[in-house]
Amino acid sequence: MKPVLFVLLTLFALYSCQKDETPALSGNDDLVGTWVNPRYTDTLVTYSRAGNLIENEPGYTFKTDNTLICRQNSGWCGTPPVTTADYDGTWAWNDSVVEINTSYWGGKAEFSWKVILLTDQELVIWIQKAEYQDGK
Repeated sequence: MKPVLFVLLTLFALYSCQKDETPALSGNDDLVGTWVNPRYTDTLVTYSRAGNLIENEPGYTFKTDNTLICRQNSGWCGTPPVTTADYDGTWAWNDSVVEINTSYWGGKAEFSWKVILLTDQELVIWIQKAEYQDGK
């Protein structure tokens, strides 16, 4: 009985010492995919990875060819019910900064995101720049 108890205690000790952390990722390939459900905390925005963009919800799909789809408001009004539209754009990864160029309902937009955390399921950013140029 003692050998069985010893083996069980050893296995329990080894299992309980394992780290259960999601590895931090970085780089172009890790950003590729769809990011939805923005949650705002102070100056940070946290996105969750998803299989697809959600209807009438904001989000981004980053593609391997450095193009993207930006789903955002389809007009100037942000009062619910909000409808969204998909806007094409481009993106580039430089160290920990993502540069985004896209259109929006009123013209063109440029964003710079400082990536704070990128895991396989979570993207946390700080928006360094958000500039909108009128399309007129």
